[in-house]
Amino acid sequence: MQPRVQRATKKYIDFALVEDYPLRFSKAKGRRVECLSGVVWITACNELSDYMLKAGEVFIIPNNDLTLIEAIGNCRVRIDLPNLFIHVLHRMLVLCGWDRLVKGVSRLRGLSSLPDWLR
Repeated sequence: MQPRVQRATKKYIDFALVEDYPLRFSKAKGRRVECLSGVVWITACNELSDYMLKAGEVFIIPNNDLTLIEAIGNCRVRIDLPNLFIHVLHRMLVLCGWDRLVKGVSRLRGLSSLPDWLR
């Protein structure tokens, strides 16, 4: 049985996992993985050891390489989603550079319809 999404919000996704069907993540450095029930086995590329989590324990993904999250038996895990604002800002910096981003924000600040926090 493939991993099933049990609940999804803006901040996290809960998965139901069974043995031999791991979740695969890459480019997920800093994401928080919480075991909600059962036992989870985590293998992160370039780490010297694997990690086992029981209900209530948390693991922070250490790098952007491949990370496998697998159940021992049946389990449920919660994966935190990245902050959307930070993610978008990072992508904008990568794609257009700091100078162009600052110029764009300066132009936006001149608009009267912007919320106060963006001015």
